Amino acid sequence: MRNSWKDSSAKAGEKFSGEPKMNLPSFPNVDLFSAGINALNGVLVARNPSHDRGYSLAGLLIMAFFGGIGGGVTRDMLLNEIPAPLKDPKYILACTLMGLLGVAIYRYAESKEEGFRKRTLAFFKSFTLPWFAILGAHKSLDHGLGIYTAIAIGLISTTAGGIFIDLCSDVTPEVLRPCEHVLTTAVLAATTYVLLAKYALTSTPTFPITLIAVLVAFVFRAFAVREHWGQIVPYKAPAAGPGVRAA
Repeated sequence: MRNSWKDSSAKAGEKFSGEPKMNLPSFPNVDLFSAGINALNGVLVARNPSHDRGYSLAGLLIMAFFGGIGGGVTRDMLLNEIPAPLKDPKYILACTLMGLLGVAIYRYAESKEEGFRKRTLAFFKSFTLPWFAILGAHKSLDHGLGIYTAIAIGLISTTAGGIFIDLCSDVTPEVLRPCEHVLTTAVLAATTYVLLAKYALTSTPTFPITLIAVLVAFVFRAFAVREHWGQIVPYKAPAAGPGVRAA
């Protein structure tokens, strides 16, 4: 009885999707690297004067988890899956170690932390950002969702962790402010992947399509950071930091 129920569920899933499941190449090392880099960035952002609320060590490690796996957990929950970081302990270990590294950098190399975060870490973020967006978009397509939903899930995968950190620090989320095209890069990566996979290169293996989307988004992000490309702001308003209120 149980086996027949599973068989009927599988057939229903195939009928719902209307097409065979896509197979995204596994990039466990890249995925772990991305989680670690974003965990490190989460700690350093939380220690910034704009975000620092006197966090304890445990609080900073929580910020590391927000940055490293917050987007992936949110993505999988929206897709009704058990979050990948909960199935593989290496994610927890990577976020913990990189979180402790972030604490050490700020404590013992505070004078160099700002330059490190704005240069080296910004470069690594430009590389890891597209992977989160593409994986979120791919998983959405794999669940039979439409292209617009896939792009939206890709965006959420990329930005959810940063939003958690900002909200816990009582700061307007970065993606809502001019932020060196974080949102634009995520949308570009997800859109490029979806359009190539669904329409332009349907008979091409997923691996080269993924690399093309990563390259397009990485180049855009790198130039946006290097050249300080501005974003559209509909009106001029004073930049009010945390705690600043209009009279």
